[in-house]
Amino acid sequence: MTGPFLSLAQIRNRLVLTARAVLRDHRAGPDGRCRVCRVPECRVATAARNVIDAASPACRPAEDRAAKQTRSPDATLRSSPPPPDDRRW
Repeated sequence: MTGPFLSLAQIRNRLVLTARAVLRDHRAGPDGRCRVCRVPECRVATAARNVIDAASPACRPAEDRAAKQTRSPDATLRSSPPPPDDRRW
């Protein structure tokens, strides 16, 4: 059970852990069918894969994407040290 005291990241992690447990239970057997449902294409395993795909790093919340986009490429260039001088006097 989740409560209001959990952060979004904690809720996301719990969803991913639950989806992984479901995939362990509903993995295909040697005959290619789900071991629990006994069907070739298990809908439960498909839903668990969709949950994991939705929680992947490419689909982060908008706040995370905005934080990454605020850094400009010029800022990284300014923070890097100058190139070494090859001339020797």
